[in-house]
Amino acid sequence: MTYDDFIATINSLTVRTDAPIPTFISLAEDSLRTVTKHYLAEKTVTLSVVDNTAELPSDFIELRSITGSHGYVYKPVNPAQATLYADEVGYYHSGNTLVFVGNYVENEVTILYWSAFEGLSPTQSNWLFDRFPTVYVAAVMKEFYRWEKDAEGVAIEQATLQELLGRVAEDDRRGRKTGTLYMGFGTWL
Repeated sequence: MTYDDFIATINSLTVRTDAPIPTFISLAEDSLRTVTKHYLAEKTVTLSVVDNTAELPSDFIELRSITGSHGYVYKPVNPAQATLYADEVGYYHSGNTLVFVGNYVENEVTILYWSAFEGLSPTQSNWLFDRFPTVYVAAVMKEFYRWEKDAEGVAIEQATLQELLGRVAEDDRRGRKTGTLYMGFGTWL
């Protein structure tokens, strides 16, 4: 589906010429960014650590892992009380930074994280729209019905959106399967 096809679909469903569709898209994306975790949204970046802190990327949603070059184990800790073994480095969030604690904080770390998808526009797409355009349709229609003050329409689109987000989660789960497949007694494990 192209952006123009998407807008045509939304227009055909709303049957309103005065509906602020770009606003609905922005509101839908704001809601979807925090709930869509998918392997297609993962990014890896190397961060500089200065004074035991590292600034997180602007598209950061949630951390998956931290690694350094010396093989230390990075683990989340309570900022007030970090209990670490000799080969561990602790970290915690403080605003838009990671704060590291321990005796072996490195100058650079690599993080794997879930990133926020880019906003949809006539010239820019994103992984969610490319792979799951119906999620966008349901989320935008939910915003339309909210604008219309149609509680039943909001409820229907919310239920549809939940079902579609379940498909996104299942696709993510299947996409993460790795390793050897073993055949046993008539079934694949």
